[in-house]
Formats: sequence, C-alpha cells, structure tokens
Amino acid sequence: MRENESDIIQKLNNIIDRLLSGKCKFEPDAGDYDSLENESLRSLAGKVVTLAKEYRDCYSFLIDLSYGKLFTEPPRMNSFANPFKQLHAELRHLTWQIQQIADGDYDQRVSYSGDFSEAINKMIDALRERQALAELIKENENLFRTIFSTSPDGIILCDLNHYIIKASNAACLLLKLTEEINGNMHFSDLIHPDHAQTYKWFLNSLEAGHSKTVFSELRIVLANGDVFWTELNASALLDSRNERKGYIVIVRDISSRKAAEAQLLQYTDELNESNRTKDKLFSIIAHDLRSPFSALLGTTNILRQEAESADMDVNKIRLFSKLMNESASRTYSLLTNLLEWARLQSDRITLKPEDLDISELILDNIQIGNTVAMEKNISLQYTTPGYYPVVSDRAIVNTVLRNLISNAVKYTPRYGNIKISANKKDGIYYVSVKDSGMGIPAEKLGKLFGVDSIQSTPGTDNEKGTGLGLLLCKDFVNKIEGDIWVESDYGHGACFTFTLKDIS
Repeated sequence: MRENESDIIQKLNNIIDRLLSGKCKFEPDAGDYDSLENESLRSLAGKVVTLAKEYRDCYSFLIDLSYGKLFTEPPRMNSFANPFKQLHAELRHLTWQIQQIADGDYDQRVSYSGDFSEAINKMIDALRERQALAELIKENENLFRTIFSTSPDGIILCDLNHYIIKASNAACLLLKLTEEINGNMHFSDLIHPDHAQTYKWFLNSLEAGHSKTVFSELRIVLANGDVFWTELNASALLDSRNERKGYIVIVRDISSRKAAEAQLLQYTDELNESNRTKDKLFSIIAHDLRSPFSALLGTTNILRQEAESADMDVNKIRLFSKLMNESASRTYSLLTNLLEWARLQSDRITLKPEDLDISELILDNIQIGNTVAMEKNISLQYTTPGYYPVVSDRAIVNTVLRNLISNAVKYTPRYGNIKISANKKDGIYYVSVKDSGMGIPAEKLGKLFGVDSIQSTPGTDNEKGTGLGLLLCKDFVNKIEGDIWVESDYGHGACFTFTLKDIS
C-alpha cells in the first residue's frame, strides 16, 4: 500500500473516531483523496468526508434549536437533519401559538406532543376561565360603579368599625359629605340622639348576621342642624374568602313619606273626631229635638182640650202658651245652631269680609239679649264703648256674640250683671263677655270647647240649652283666623274672650 493511501486511511479513521466520540467542532480533513488511484478508496474517502460535514452541520443546527434559535434554517440536502426538520417546524408553530396565547388568543389548541401539549392546553383552559372571570368581574365593577354614581339613593361603604370610607354622589348631596371624608367620620355621627337605641339595635342585627339585609327607619341630623327621616338598608361586604371586609348602607330620604303618614294620621284623628262629633250631635238631635216636640205635642193637646172645655181656664191657657213659646224658642235655637254648624263643617260658609264697627255689633247683640236678661233682672253692660274698626265677617261675629251673651244670661243668677268689653293690642281686638254666675270648675275648663263638652246644662232658672253654642263659637272664631278661651275662678263667674283681626 502506498504511503499516500495509508495516510488518507489514517485520516479517515480519525474522522470516524471524532464522529463516534460525538465531537462536532472539527473540520473533516481526509487529505488529497481525489488524487487516489484506488477508486474504491477515493469513493469511501468522499463519502466519509461528506458524512462528517453533514453531521457537523446537523449538530450545529440541533445546538441552535436547543438554544431556542428557531428561526435558524436547517441545512439542506442533509440526511442527519431530515428527522429534525419536522421538529423544527412544529417548534416554530408552537412558538407562534404561545405568542398568540400570550396576546390573549385562548382559542388555540396545541397538538405538539403528548404530555407537553396536554399541559399547555390545560394552561390555556385555565387562562380562558380566568379571562372569563376577569371580564365578569370587570362587568360587575362597571355595573357597580354605574349604580354607585347614578343611584338616586345614597350609597355608603363603611369599614368593619363603621367608619365611612366612600360615599356616592347622592349620599354626599343628601348627607352634606365631602370627598375628604375617607375614613374620618363614623356613621353613628349622623344619627339623631333620639334614635341612638334604634341604631344600636340596627348595628347588633347587622353584625350578628341574622339576615342578609338589615332595615331600619330613623332620623339623621347633619352638622348644620338639618334633621330628616331616612330609610337604611345595610348588608355585609364579603371578600374572596367569604369573610367580612366592611358594610354597604343604602340611605333613602323618606321625609316626604313620613310627613304624608303624619298627615294621614292627622286626617284619621280628625275623621275620628268628626265621627265622634256627629255621634254626639245625633244624640243631641235625638234628645233635644224629640223632647221639645213631645212637650209641644202634649201642651197643644192640653190646650185643645182646655179650649174645648165648657169651663175654659184662661190662666191655664196662658201658662201652657208660655211653655209652648219657650219650647219652640229652644227648638228654634237648636235648629239654628245645628244648621250653622252643619254649614260650617261642610265648608259651605263663604267668608264675606267687610268693614265693621265692633262696638256697633256688641250693642246690637246686647239689645237682642236684653229681652231675656230683663226677665231675670240681669244688667247687660258694654264697658268700653268707642269706635273699633275691623274687616271681618258680620254674620260670624254676630253668631259668636249672640251665643256668648245668651250663654252668660243663662248662667247668671237673677239680679246679676254681665260686662262686655273690647280692647286692642298689636292690631288684634280682644272681645270679652264676663258674667257673675258660679263659674266653671277647673277640671272642666280644658274640655269646654271640645265635642265631649256638648251637653245641655240647666241655667240658673233651670233654662234648657242646646249644648252646641261653645263648639259653634270655637269653629266660627277659627274660621275668621281668631282664637277663643275661657277664664274662671269657680264661684266667681266666668269670662269668655275671643280675638278678631282684619281678614282679606
């Protein structure tokens, strides 16, 4: 064997040893094998050198893949690299998919290889669920933020110690809060002192968690002194571990509703009072109308019998005629008062303001009352005559004066006196009717103008009354924007006073 062939074979063995040892960083050198005369050896040397170069290039390609250099082009016409080209393509596709996933595309499905693909796909499913949850949380946050900022009811967030940490626009307007209030104000600072016990129960129920939402109605008092009714609905705020992190309180102004309820109660009381009054009046009508008519019927029957009698007694006729007149007068007075009171209650009395002289009205009614007063030798005196101009309703003032004077005559004993006076102070007239009768017991003074006082109490000469006079006076005086009251020292008479002022 020639020396050149032996040297090339040795070099070829070195190349094969390097390949078998896994070394890649070498330049395959087989010498000048193209000059070999032995064709088989020359062919073998060429194949070994080609194989070594392909191995070297493929090894470099695989090293680049192991370093993540996926955009390195695989060597062409390389039998060693052929099995790795599919891996290269799949890794490049996997890299693209991972980039798509990183950009939020969770519809990708990885089919790279076995457990690796399964792990990535599970990660994608988890990310997709997390994304859906994040979107739901974001929607809920946007919904809550919208409700919080636009709700007409005030919304307040408190910490576990009930300090206000955030308030909606409506709450700030309602409670005069500022944005700087964050954690510096306790909710109890807003509660009216009268509702401290109610608020304590409210807190205990909220913290005890007996129900998801706790409800209460109580008054709020602001720093500027404003007080109004509110409706509170509160519940606990829970964190992701279902533990309390604070409270949410919905505040609604219910002042208008409370005012309406109070008005309704007032209307109910007034209706009940009206019904009691009507019941009392029906009782009066049943008694005080039936009794006089019974007397009238009996008296007229006796008169008829006496007139038909042969020995007619003129004195009896006179007596019974007097009784008929008194009974008819009482009945007429009762009917008059009933009709006037009924007109007043049905609001069919229309005020007719006109220029009046109080003294003139008093003197006119004294003249009317003198007819009965003279029968008992009672002196009727107007102690403060003069010109007292006022703009009021003539019919109403006359009715009040007539009833008070008639009442005074009824309860004044024979040879007594009644004094009527008029005084002016601060633009208001005070008209008083004072009698010299026994007066009124203290326990009856406060109830004298109420419906329970409607009763027919006999006068000093056993005169019968209707019991409606004082109630009628009170309602009429109120109609002309006045007031009426009585003062009495029992045993020393009574003084009834009512006020008059200009009405339009």
